[in-house]
Amino acid sequence: MQPLDTPSLAEVREREFVIAREYTYLNAASVGPWPVRTVRAVERAAASAQFPNIAHAQIVPPAEPLARERLARLIGAHAEDIVFTANTTHGINLCAHGIDWRPGDNVVVPDREFPSLMITWAHLREHGVEVRFAPWAATAGPTVDEIMAAVDERTRAVSCSLIKWDTGYRVDLDELGRRCAERGCLLIVDAIQGVGAQRLDARAARVSALATHGYKWLMAGFGVGALYVAPEAVDQIRPTFAGHASVSGSESAFEGEIRWRPGAARYAVGGGNAIGQAALAASLSLIEEVGMNTIEEQGRALAELFYDGLRRKGESLRIVSSPDPAHRTAITTFTLGNAERDGALVKELEAQGIIVALRPLGVRVSPHFYNSEAEIARLLDALPG
Repeated sequence: MQPLDTPSLAEVREREFVIAREYTYLNAASVGPWPVRTVRAVERAAASAQFPNIAHAQIVPPAEPLARERLARLIGAHAEDIVFTANTTHGINLCAHGIDWRPGDNVVVPDREFPSLMITWAHLREHGVEVRFAPWAATAGPTVDEIMAAVDERTRAVSCSLIKWDTGYRVDLDELGRRCAERGCLLIVDAIQGVGAQRLDARAARVSALATHGYKWLMAGFGVGALYVAPEAVDQIRPTFAGHASVSGSESAFEGEIRWRPGAARYAVGGGNAIGQAALAASLSLIEEVGMNTIEEQGRALAELFYDGLRRKGESLRIVSSPDPAHRTAITTFTLGNAERDGALVKELEAQGIIVALRPLGVRVSPHFYNSEAEIARLLDALPG
């Protein structure tokens, strides 16, 4: 597949991404750069904040409904099934502590997962929940069979990353969702490395809950995460906290009875991050304009171009990411053989204006739709071998 380095993408890159004029930025899996429109949207929202509660002085309306609707379309959900959170881990915690655990219940999580995901579930041991970290053999990521091998009749939930942060391995979400549904357990997904980079239909995949954050592939900064909870899972994940935003009824007086709001709104507590929601709504507008088909294909094509280039480099570079194209994504990780050499390479590349990331398994490269074939070629030319 050839990269979709079309004039339209080149125009978007020139118009929206100032960073591309100075750097070869191949690090979307760490932090995504803000588009110009997102900076402007935040400036407008901040200006409006100078005149609170003065209707005629408001420059822009609240962005929360728009951000919610656009995010819902992106992940194949309904807006009422999404609640904004502080970050991905916040959303996973809402799920972990909202399940009505009974003695003997267990949760299954792949071993060697992202630390925050493992810590969230491991904490449940203090509440008597058996936490099973399922082993898996390959370097890049677990198979569905390896995850499900740890599931039994007392498994209440399976939780994993959609895309592994350190190798870019994509789990077969459709198959995992089907298998979890058959076994009657919830599937709770950390999707931060997938939302905005890959096409996703949470409903079709039978995902029970999905958590993400705006600062990576969504290019909207820190402080605005989101949790999707499927309608059929709402009654199995109880609200952990409560506030005026969680319940139906008057905001000015408590009438003595808690009536949870329908859908995911029950997991809200109070006011949200209005500035962050303005950023998210703006960045999502760009994602919708470019289109997720184009975004995923561009990222995958550039990653394949890089993967092929690494293979031609020979034995001096070892590819850590999966050799199976079905599990590869826009993230590719390779190593020179040890952390010291990998770290030195990342610094050398940064000195040349090429930004990648050092991770425990090696050097991680993560292009997004604003990157080009020429930037991949520049990186390959800068590598040894």
